[in-house]
Formats: sequence, structure tokens, C-alpha cells
Amino acid sequence: MSLLEQIKNDFSDYAKQAEQDSFFDTRAQAFAEFEKIGLPTQKHEEWKYTNLRKLSEGGFATTCVSKIDAKTFLEVGILNKIESHKIVFVNGCLYPELNVILEEEEGVIISNLAQARKNHSALFSAHFGKYAKFEGEGLNAMNTALMSDGAFVFVPKGKQLKHPILITNIVDATETNVLQQPRNLVIIEESASATIIENYISMGINSSFTNVVNEIFVDENAQLEHYKVQRTGGESYHNNYTQIFQNGNTNINQVTLTLNGQWVRNNLHFYMNGENCNSLLYGLYIPDGNQFVDNHSRVDHAKPNCFSDEKYKGILKDQSTAVFNGKIMVHIDAQKTNAYQRNQNILLSNDATVNTKPQLEIFADDVKCTHGATIGQLDEEPMFYLRSRGISENEARKLLLNAFADDIAEKIKIPELVQILEAEIERKL
Repeated sequence: MSLLEQIKNDFSDYAKQAEQDSFFDTRAQAFAEFEKIGLPTQKHEEWKYTNLRKLSEGGFATTCVSKIDAKTFLEVGILNKIESHKIVFVNGCLYPELNVILEEEEGVIISNLAQARKNHSALFSAHFGKYAKFEGEGLNAMNTALMSDGAFVFVPKGKQLKHPILITNIVDATETNVLQQPRNLVIIEESASATIIENYISMGINSSFTNVVNEIFVDENAQLEHYKVQRTGGESYHNNYTQIFQNGNTNINQVTLTLNGQWVRNNLHFYMNGENCNSLLYGLYIPDGNQFVDNHSRVDHAKPNCFSDEKYKGILKDQSTAVFNGKIMVHIDAQKTNAYQRNQNILLSNDATVNTKPQLEIFADDVKCTHGATIGQLDEEPMFYLRSRGISENEARKLLLNAFADDIAEKIKIPELVQILEAEIERKL
């Protein structure tokens, strides 16, 4: 059964037992959009270098059944050492026995989406589906129509959240091919601050498809640290769409680490809806074998006096392929915009491929915007210098690649994430 047929059958089953309310109406509208436009193809400009043919063949099962010992699996992971609130999902389903809330903080809600819709319906309805639009976005529509579960985070006005929130999604593909569609909703109110870590890992050799949508609302004078760590192995496919909507005087630092996965597409969109917004977008991807990584970003400068800085770096081995497409959109009223964008890549193999396309669309006349891209190999001169000091070729290469990745690592304020990054560079060498 193709993926299109599976989604149609799954939604038909859902509609027969669903409560007819506004939430169902939203999902029905999303399904109608998905039926109309289907999965994106390479005829779409935004998907020109990204092939979904293997995914469209389907053969995935949506199931909560898992035989793994998730607790033991998580305990050996380095992220478990972070003192944090934890919420865990396996194949898109909540595992409440693995959740950890360090302390109850007044007004703060850390929950799964299903419970939040019941227990905090007004807050949920005010934000759900308001930022990540599904019109013209086939995979977003698919997620909205048939989302599994996910995290709901609410930080009230003026609250400074002391500990990070770690959202872990495990895909268990030991028994069958798995489809999971997590949905996360994060609301940071005025003058509040929080740190969110998304952690994606997998087990099993079967195929899996994770289709994630994140909606993040950051109100005036608020701050957010947001990290995404993607380390799924085997025949794993991962599509992540993150929409961040920020009001005035907000500061956001977002870092995406794509360290493993057969096929990965990261879609990151910022919308600056107020003056004096600061948005930082950093990423590092390290594919090897025949892995494929596609980073698509869009930053909408809709108001004056805002700043954005984007830097994505890639280290590619073997026959791997990477795509970078970053778009900065400066709207007509967004005077005094400062926006910077760079994509830099190192190829460790003659067979690795990068397609890079930084873009600017500027409709205001008093702005400072730059963009650029580089693709190259390790410089022979520093390699020779290090080798002449008695350092082995492999150690010299590791030192240079760590130096290349360092300006991304220094944007990460959690030491355990930096350790994961360094370990992955060493493992892939």
C-alpha cells in the first residue's frame, strides 16, 4: 500500500470515531489539503533536490507497540546526564513512566499534547494550528490530519524556567517499518525564558519515517534556547518542520545538529512580528555513506530594527549529499534590518555532493543584508603543518574539523550537546 493510500485509510478510520469539534474540523481541513496536493515532488522548486519516491511507496505501520527497554536505552545516553525536565515518546506515543518533572513551578505546564487539549483547552485552541500553516504544504497537512502525540510546553508571563526541557522521540523499528508524526506546541509568554531540547534517536534495522511539526510562539521580551539533535540510525527518514513566531524584543538561539539518518529534511521558519527581534540560526550536518541531508530555512523580517544571523556548516563523507536553501525575506516595512547568512561545506570525498542556494528577497531600502556559500576540501597547508609536528593524519584531520565546527559548538550552551557533537565527528572519521 502506498503512503497516500495509507493516509487516506487511516484518516477514514479516525473520522469514524472522532468527536465532531473544532479540533476535528482543523484536521479534516488538513486532510482535504493533503488529498488535493499530495506529497511534494521534485517538480516543486522547494523540493528540487529532494526525492520522496522511496517514502511514497509506503509500507509503514502506525503503532504504539514497542518491545525495547526504553528506560535502559535512555540511561546509557549522554543527554540523560542533563539535569532537565524530561518527556519521552516511543513511536509517537507517550511513555509516562519515563517522564521526569524536577519540580512543580507555578503556572508552568509540561505535558503531552493529548492531555493539554483536554485540561487546557482554551490555551490549546488559542495557539494550535495558528503558526505552522498546512496550505500548500503536503507533509504539514499530513501531520495535522493524523498527528500522533507530542509535547505541550507553556511558560507563563515573567517565568524564568531554571532547567531545560528535554523532549525525546524514540522510533522502535525492530519489528516493523514505523510511521510516527509527533506534534509539539511551545508557548513562551511575555518576559519569560526557557530552553528546549528535541532529541531524536532510533533502534532497529527496519525503515522508519518521522514527520514532525513544531509550533513555537515567543511573546514580547521573552527568550528561548532551542536545540534539535537528530541521531536516528538504520533506514530512517526524518522530516522536521519548525515554525517560530516571535513578537517584539525577543531573543532566540536555535541550533540544529544533524548527526545521523538515511534521509533528513529540516525546515526552519522564523517570523519576526515585532521590532528589535534577535534570531540566531545555526546548524551542523555530518552525513556519510549515501546519507542525504536537506536544510531549508526562511526568515521573515516583517518589522523594522530586527537582526538575524544564520550559519550552517556541513562535513560530508563518502557518497553523501547535502542541500542548503536559506531564504531571507525582508518585507516592505522592515527598515533597518540586519540579516546575515552563510553556508560552508567541507567535502572529505570526491564523491560527496552539495547543492547550496542562499537567497535574499528585499522589499525595503534601508537594510544591511549579506549571504554567501563555500564548498571545498581540507586545506593542505595546515594539514602539512600539523603532520610536520608529529601529529598523525587522522588526528590532524580531526583537529581541523573540530576547529571548523567550533563556531557552531560555541553557540551551544549545554556541554553534553557539545560532547555529542565532538564524539560524532570522531566516530565518522
